[in-house]
Amino acid sequence: MSALERTLTGATDQALPRLRARTRSGRWLTLHASLTQAIDGQPGQRVVVVAPAPPEEIAWLSFASYGLSAREEDVVKLVVRGRSTKQIAEELFITEHTVQRHMSNIFEKVGVRGRRLLVKELFVGQVLPNLSPN
Repeated sequence: MSALERTLTGATDQALPRLRARTRSGRWLTLHASLTQAIDGQPGQRVVVVAPAPPEEIAWLSFASYGLSAREEDVVKLVVRGRSTKQIAEELFITEHTVQRHMSNIFEKVGVRGRRLLVKELFVGQVLPNLSPN
């Protein structure tokens, strides 16, 4: 029995997995399983849909891959929206010094030395290659 079959065995339609996987070429895919329904009302066959992962899913995946804390993710989300240190502090109800400390930790974990490079690494390096040419 394959890993996919083991995952789907006994699953209800509400509990079927949705996951993302990276291909060998570096592109991200979303896999979503679903159950069909037989004519007699019993669960039918399992169907797995594979599609390119939407950019917004990939962006948040890249946060997780760097081991950012929940608060660091909050800070990054505001940085990529163009917020200043002062604005981030106000929105998160923390001091500007705390924002700067979070930024230092984020830069270290991601391996960059500034906000522009952070955005480039997280989005241009991770998301842009997965956008369709259209």
